[in-house]
Amino acid sequence: MATAIRDVGVWRQTRTLLLKNYLIKCRTKKSSVQEILFPLFFLFWLILVSMMHPNKKYEEVSDIELSPMDKFSLSNVILGYTPVTNITSSIMQRVSTDHLPKVIVTEEYANEKELVAASLSKSSNFVGVVFKDTMSYELRFFPEMIPVSSIYMNSREGCSKTCDAAQYWSLGFTVLQASIDAAIIQLKTNVSVWSELESTKAVIMGEAAVVEIDTFPRGVILIYLVIAFSPFGYFLAIHIVTQVEKKVPIVRR
Repeated sequence: MATAIRDVGVWRQTRTLLLKNYLIKCRTKKSSVQEILFPLFFLFWLILVSMMHPNKKYEEVSDIELSPMDKFSLSNVILGYTPVTNITSSIMQRVSTDHLPKVIVTEEYANEKELVAASLSKSSNFVGVVFKDTMSYELRFFPEMIPVSSIYMNSREGCSKTCDAAQYWSLGFTVLQASIDAAIIQLKTNVSVWSELESTKAVIMGEAAVVEIDTFPRGVILIYLVIAFSPFGYFLAIHIVTQVEKKVPIVRR
C-alpha cells in the first residue's frame, strides 16, 4: 500500500514538473525556438558533411593471371656488375650465355662508384648488379623501368596486366632476378633450375569487397554531434540554475 502511494506521489510530482516546464517554454518562446533550431542547424551541417565525404566502396576483385615470364623483355639491356671476381664473373657468364643469350650485354666495373658513374652516361636500358657476397646482390634499375615503391597502396579494382603492381613482372625485373638466382644455385649445387624458374607463373591476387572510411570526415562528424546536442545541456543548466535561484518549491500532495 505504501509503495502504491509512493508511486502515485512520484507520478504527480513528475506530471507537475512537466506541466511547469511546458508553461515555461510557452512563456519563453525565443529561447525555446533556439533550443530547437540550434541542434537542427548543426544536424543540417552534419548531414552535409556526410554527403560531401561518402565512404569509398570497392567491389570484389578476382585474381588476374599474368602472362608467362618473358626473357625478351630485357632485350638490348646493358647489364653492369661489380665487384669483378671469379665467382661473380662465372655467375654473369651463365646469365648472359645460358639463361639470357642474345638478350643482354654484360659489362664489368671495378667498384660501385664506377658503376654509378657509368649508369649516368648510359641510356635508360642500363641495369646494375651489385654483389654483396657470393649469395646476395642488389639490382639497380632506372626509376622509370620499375615502380618507385615495392608496396602498391591503391585498390586493385582497376588494375590490369599493365598496372604498377605487375611492372616488376612485365618489365624484366623478375626474369633477371630469376636468371641470377638460377646461376648462383647452379654454381653452388651444380644443378640447373633455370627451366623450373623460367616456367614460373604469377597471379595478381584479388581482394574482397571493402568499404574505406575516411577518418577526417568521421572526426568532424563526431565533433558536430557534440556541438549539436550541447544546446540541450546549456539550456538545461540555465533552467536548473534559475529554479535554484528562485527557489521554486516542488508541490507534493
